[in-house]
Amino acid sequence: MTDAIIEAYGGTLDEAFENSARGLVDTMYEVTSNRNISYTTPPLPATNKEIQIEAKGFDLQSLLYNWLEKVMLVVLVDHILLSDFKVKITKETLGEYNYLLNGIAKGEDLNSEKHHYKVEVKAITYHEMEIKEEKEKNRVTTRFLLDL
Repeated sequence: MTDAIIEAYGGTLDEAFENSARGLVDTMYEVTSNRNISYTTPPLPATNKEIQIEAKGFDLQSLLYNWLEKVMLVVLVDHILLSDFKVKITKETLGEYNYLLNGIAKGEDLNSEKHHYKVEVKAITYHEMEIKEEKEKNRVTTRFLLDL
């Protein structure tokens, strides 16, 4: 396997970005604390760590890319398995940027006995990235490709 395409949904743009981060982390690690559970209502890991993450973008695609890259870096560099995300996206001109994302990510320290590693994500890419707002369905869909 060399690539994975992730699609995430939400009722709002904020929710779709939150779910995109969940999809990224779940591609890398088993985010449930017990592998023998029902997949209909998996328990999330404990969230004893809270991190503020800010991302900026020229457009929504660059904002999504920058957000996901920062989430991935927290997991890989700080060794924190993030599982709960809350973001607020605003459209405002900040120098050369047009969008700002303020996020809070919660999680716990990675523990190889508890958090089962799935696959290495080398990079988030712009290839096939798309953000689609369907106002009639009250749904926002993000789609992005991970280089594995």
